[in-house]
Amino acid sequence: MSNYTIIVRKMKSFLFVTFICCISLVLPLSAATKTRSFSPLYTSVYRVDPVYPNQLVNTEGNHLFLLNRTAWAYFACSYPENVIRKAKAQGATIIRVAMEGTPYKTLLKYDLWPWGGTREKPDYSSINEPYWKEVENRIRLAGENGIGINFTLYFTLEPTRADIPSQQYYWKTILKRLAKYPNIICWEIMNECIKNEEFQDAAGEYFYKNDPFKRPVISSDGTTEDALWPEKQWMGMAIVHTCTGSVPEYDLQNWYNAVARNTRSHSKPAFNNESGREKRHKNDDGVHRRKQAWIANSAGCFWTHHTWDGCEGINDTSYVSPGQEFLKPLSDFFQSIPFWRLQPNYSVCQPFADSLIVNTMTDSGRNIGITYICTRTTNAEIKAMQTKFRLPNGTYTLEFFNPATNQKISEQIIRSSNLRNQYAIVLPDFKDDILLKFEKVKKETKAIVPGTE
Repeated sequence: MSNYTIIVRKMKSFLFVTFICCISLVLPLSAATKTRSFSPLYTSVYRVDPVYPNQLVNTEGNHLFLLNRTAWAYFACSYPENVIRKAKAQGATIIRVAMEGTPYKTLLKYDLWPWGGTREKPDYSSINEPYWKEVENRIRLAGENGIGINFTLYFTLEPTRADIPSQQYYWKTILKRLAKYPNIICWEIMNECIKNEEFQDAAGEYFYKNDPFKRPVISSDGTTEDALWPEKQWMGMAIVHTCTGSVPEYDLQNWYNAVARNTRSHSKPAFNNESGREKRHKNDDGVHRRKQAWIANSAGCFWTHHTWDGCEGINDTSYVSPGQEFLKPLSDFFQSIPFWRLQPNYSVCQPFADSLIVNTMTDSGRNIGITYICTRTTNAEIKAMQTKFRLPNGTYTLEFFNPATNQKISEQIIRSSNLRNQYAIVLPDFKDDILLKFEKVKKETKAIVPGTE
């Protein structure tokens, strides 16, 4: 046999082995990329939008307005249909769920265990197949009803660096079985635990690099005043928690508004995925909770309604949480406007009274925008209040709404002739809060501010 023949045969053998190896890599990935489609909201996976990096966008170009409700034990609770019904009725688009954990163990007596064995004698090399099947059933139930999942990998366990090898099978199985569901919004590594940062970096990097759809990876800390690890590449969103109440020490301006603005400042989707709940966190004033949600959203930070019936009361089918009636109007309003184009703006609207809290968001040309104004205390009434608007040259409609109901109150038309001018607008009388939507209806030649020619 000639040397040439030997070389050719070796080359053929090498190419065959290479081909088989490539097939073994491609086949599992191609299987994972066969997604389900849940119309109309979850037709494909949402990723961070490269054009509007504070937003999530899917393949069809639709942007997701995040309004979250906690539902820790959704994968095991007695009435999953009720959880979805509540979320949908209140305008929520996602729920936050634990894959692993013993949430409120003494009351609910659930052990969410995705592996083989038991929590006492775990087998991390196998899975709890009946539980996984039920998880998939409930993910589909949510998707079919237009509800997404904030998927939390670890709720009770707090793995460390030494556990990384044993947990990789779990991570791989999650992507293989669940990545295909477009209503899974994000992979949240841990709930309110940051002491195992090396482990979370490993897990975060794994999902960041291996999710074929590149949905965001996140994690969360306890109550803070700014986002967790916004500098980490694998952290796809700026996440903050405010498990605080409607009490004087947590002022709407100096706490809630400041935290929302901080979280929005990181060029990532800003998301408070756990706010204060009633009783436990003394967040018992429904009107105050409405203001917290509107303040966050008008500062560009998505919000969560965290409640007893999303925690230990998840099996209560009739419970009404403080402020839940205000969620649907908020959700409906933001989904009626191009919210993804709006950025915080601090010079358009200036109130004559410093006691009011004012947040404004506009698109880059100030062609459309919103201003949310509220009082710092519940039941405060505002009469004949003026505010000053600074807008580019043009004619604008100003519509005033009641945030509690989304009902339109009145409408005005103003004409701006110079950015230096601030036009005084008399607000309709209101109690607690009012919402303005302004939109340019006629464009005129832009004038620069005198002194900068």
